[in-house]
Amino acid sequence: MDPAEFWATGDYAVVGDLWAQPGRDLATSLELQGRDVVDLATGTGVTAIAATARGARSVVGVDVTPALLREAARRADRAGVEVTWVTADVLEVPLPSRCADVVTSTFGIVFAADPAAALAEARRLARPGGQIVFTSWSATGLFGQVRQTLAPFFPAAPEPWHETADGIHAVAGPGARVSEESFVMVVESPERFVSLLEQHSAPIILGAESLGAAWPEAREQLVTTVHEAGEDTDGAFRVPVGYLRTTLGERTARARRS
Repeated sequence: MDPAEFWATGDYAVVGDLWAQPGRDLATSLELQGRDVVDLATGTGVTAIAATARGARSVVGVDVTPALLREAARRADRAGVEVTWVTADVLEVPLPSRCADVVTSTFGIVFAADPAAALAEARRLARPGGQIVFTSWSATGLFGQVRQTLAPFFPAAPEPWHETADGIHAVAGPGARVSEESFVMVVESPERFVSLLEQHSAPIILGAESLGAAWPEAREQLVTTVHEAGEDTDGAFRVPVGYLRTTLGERTARARRS
């Protein structure tokens, strides 16, 4: 299955909104005023739209899935911001070299078929002195735990490179600066969260289909994992979600304000 078909499975917009906060936080933390930004594997455009709102001179959102870009365009229109949307794989972006001061990707390029090539493309797009910043799920965060829960059911699946600092350094180089970040995801309940994944998340939809009769057992373990990671508070289920942020390049991210 090619990447466009894969990510068109289900409705990423529904589940992606549950973990959209890191994309907004990424844009807020960077000095973007008057700068040119390219957001790779932009999905529904969360980071790209936030970057435009932060005063970027220009923003280009790139994604391989047309349906996601159509949703991103609708969201940009509602937000009253202008973003250029480009349909392309992150391995071959039809933009000129050195066109961006900042290249971002929120839980995007880390899932490329060839991550080293995707990072090489990001470097090609960045100007000298520019910055590349991307996020990935961590081994100890909720989505790392979800993967580990399901791993015994998929013994042939490779270990992700992007869940630890050592793995990131092995692919991105020793100069990559990796920090641990987190946000709080709010869902109705662990059961409801897993149901949303079953209905709308491409990896879970396709994984469940491949497991067939074994899926109910995997699903039960998944619900337990989510339940143990969070707690009920004020009628909602809140889960702290850890992730990693990696920075390549010279510019220093603006310190977050308390």
